[in-house]
Amino acid sequence: MSDFDALLKRSFAESHDEPADDGFSVRVGHAVAGTERAAKIRSWAQTGAMVIAGAAILYGLYGVAQQFAPQLLAQTGLQVAHAQSMLPATVSTADWMRSFSASLPQVLLMVGALAGGAVAYRSAQES
Repeated sequence: MSDFDALLKRSFAESHDEPADDGFSVRVGHAVAGTERAAKIRSWAQTGAMVIAGAAILYGLYGVAQQFAPQLLAQTGLQVAHAQSMLPATVSTADWMRSFSASLPQVLLMVGALAGGAVAYRSAQES
């Protein structure tokens, strides 16, 4: 064994198992925790903003519906009466409503899929 090898073994025998980092790991941990906290707060703020925006849109649509609802209902009532008079006597309104309610879940499913796709696209753009 050379003198260098003996010196090397003695040097490592006297060293501590863990290197001294003077609090570096603690500072990095605090910085990472702060970043994660800020991301969580930002996420909650975005969710709250989306809820407020949705409520504002619904309120706006409600105002528009109040302005146009009387005319639309009158026109729709005339159109429904005309369509109902064109239907054969065997097709009743109850049958029509039953068929409409049977197709409604598929329509809602498609709308939900589009909304989910939009959310997935938005989250993919953020990361």
